[in-house]
Amino acid sequence: MSVQNDLKNNIQKRLDAMHAARVTWEEGTLRAANEELYAILEGVYALYAELKAEVGKRRAFTALLTDLEIKTQANTSLALRVVRYVFAGQGRREVAYSSVISIAHDMKGPDQSFTSYVQECGGIEEVRRVPKSTKSATMSKEDFKKLALEGLQEVQVGVSTFDLPTFIQPNTDYEEDYAVALVRCNDNGTGTIVYGCNEAGIIDAVLVSSGKDLDERAQESLAKLDAGDLATKRARDVREFASKMIRVGSGAQVSVSGGGVRTNGAATHTYG
Repeated sequence: MSVQNDLKNNIQKRLDAMHAARVTWEEGTLRAANEELYAILEGVYALYAELKAEVGKRRAFTALLTDLEIKTQANTSLALRVVRYVFAGQGRREVAYSSVISIAHDMKGPDQSFTSYVQECGGIEEVRRVPKSTKSATMSKEDFKKLALEGLQEVQVGVSTFDLPTFIQPNTDYEEDYAVALVRCNDNGTGTIVYGCNEAGIIDAVLVSSGKDLDERAQESLAKLDAGDLATKRARDVREFASKMIRVGSGAQVSVSGGGVRTNGAATHTYG
């Protein structure tokens, strides 16, 4: 037997041994580890869903993090805050888990378990949102602001029509007829406007954010359409989407008293 054959046989034996060890690990330790991971994530998802549904629990969770001196940034998502508490110090993995949890919350059916949804998608690494037909990276802040201004012009929501209180007045130095209101969402489904701001920078920021959100939702709902001229198509999509974004019940009413504006919760938001 040649030296080369001896080397080949030796290499093959070592590779075969590693292959057998991999099969044993995959069918034993790895499978058990994945099942344990899904069980943990199922619990994380359940708590996240509860926090999303109840403002009292969200406040209690935030207070808990404060008591424990766990610092988070204002733009840290709720899912990531929960995941980081459970999977402390795992970096990118935490971001991946939080993304999967928030996507599952938005996309899976009400009767489907988190684990079933993720496995149906092909695993944690394969869970993705509906692909967008175009990317927002090509749009500037001014583009998004323009989209919001054009789209929101055609939105008429009876529940939001009221005489302006003294704390919400137009900015006569600003080129658009908008002001920003801070609304407290009450536990009984009503809303109370508690503060108003007419600073141009704040209005611009809200319009840009509105344009991005409207554009993203419109593009997701129309992802399968053939792409046309980007600016024209997006402006049309946003106008159409914004006009049907909010449905108002026939009993919608608004009252202004004591410096506040209250709605009866008859407006329903419909996306997609």
